[in-house]
Amino acid sequence: MRLEREYHIDQPLNLVWDSILNPDFLAEILPGCKTLTPLSDTKFSAEVEIKVGHVKGSYTSDLEISNIRPLEGYHFEVNGTSTNGGISGGGDISLEEEDGSTVLSFCAEGNVSGILARVGHRLIEAVGKKIIDQGFANFQTKLAEKEYA
Repeated sequence: MRLEREYHIDQPLNLVWDSILNPDFLAEILPGCKTLTPLSDTKFSAEVEIKVGHVKGSYTSDLEISNIRPLEGYHFEVNGTSTNGGISGGGDISLEEEDGSTVLSFCAEGNVSGILARVGHRLIEAVGKKIIDQGFANFQTKLAEKEYA
């Protein structure tokens, strides 16, 4: 499964950068994220609830960011398990300043196993895109409220 999205955020680059590195902020905006606990500056543990069709699972996940390029982006890797199977993947987040606002590009590839994999690739991809879009809508709303400025 591959997901690619681009978002135009009407906020300055430095605020967007600080926000995508803030675990409290990320935990609030990510749909289904119950906890996001820092283990170090680049490693996190998360509890995420995902529902695809009639399959619902709570995943214990590890998130690691690397190749950190200040004000430009980073690479991330995610691995999660539940009683319904597993999820794994990685991708890149890139930032670019454009006329005082920020363009955030998201590109990720992932795999699912277990019961979730039986639901079907197209449904999983559609739900993945919906989750990402909802997360970035939440992102823009929270930044606009300046709760984390």
